[in-house]
Amino acid sequence: MTSLPTGRGPGAPDLTGCRILVPRGGAAGERLAAEIRARGGLPVIAPLTTTAPPQHPAALAAAVESWNRGDYDWLVVTSANGAHAVVAAGARPGAGSVAAVGPATAEPLREHGFAVDVQPERDFSAVGLADALLAVLDRVDRPEEARRVLLPLSEIAGAELEHALAAAGHAPHRVTAYRTLPTPRDPRFEAEVRGGAVDAILVMSGSGAAETARRFDPLPESTRLVAIGGPTAQALAAHGLRADAVATRHTSDGLLDTLAAILSGAAAGRPTADHPETSHHPEGRSA
Repeated sequence: MTSLPTGRGPGAPDLTGCRILVPRGGAAGERLAAEIRARGGLPVIAPLTTTAPPQHPAALAAAVESWNRGDYDWLVVTSANGAHAVVAAGARPGAGSVAAVGPATAEPLREHGFAVDVQPERDFSAVGLADALLAVLDRVDRPEEARRVLLPLSEIAGAELEHALAAAGHAPHRVTAYRTLPTPRDPRFEAEVRGGAVDAILVMSGSGAAETARRFDPLPESTRLVAIGGPTAQALAAHGLRADAVATRHTSDGLLDTLAAILSGAAAGRPTADHPETSHHPEGRSA
């Protein structure tokens, strides 16, 4: 997740009085909650997923050792969790080039001395990262030579990135860097959310979309679902829920701006650019 501003700032979209479910815990959840408060909102921190070490850590340790020896041309990291995992496993900067999916992933890498050579300008997704990385590889002096690419991912991460690299003739090596697990459930809290205890739920990953559906469906019409990007919105749809809006900037502040636009449009009695008019099912929020 991106670094959040410490203050509201002039012209920041307003979230006054909006009760917002923050689906992440730890420092990332606290930063997002702080930004919500700075905009006048009321964060409800309720982590839906957590991370754990891989079941077979020897594979990650061996991959990191190979990286440190210079056996890979690129280290390509798709999440802040992946960045923390490879650093904890002993990855050292300077062994090859580095790509990061976005600013929140690049930040912990840079904090540990890694220079980030490639980062998408706007589309902070696996597809955006593949496009940005392949554009760079196509411009270098040896465009026809296969690059050896280390991909430290969650065990449930999709295969879009590795497929794109392999299709372009490169040699991706996927290794599980961490596991994404559901947090313990709280039936009372889930019932409160289904009863309208929050005004909006931020949906920030495919795994978060799955847990949102599993715990809170059906949601009342008044509860807004805001997805951080198209793949997350698609994950919601795959689990029977429809996003009210999709952030056009795939960052946490872009997510909050999109939510603020929904609230502004609702207050004015009209849809916004990121919130097209839709007809909801009277029984709840299922698609």
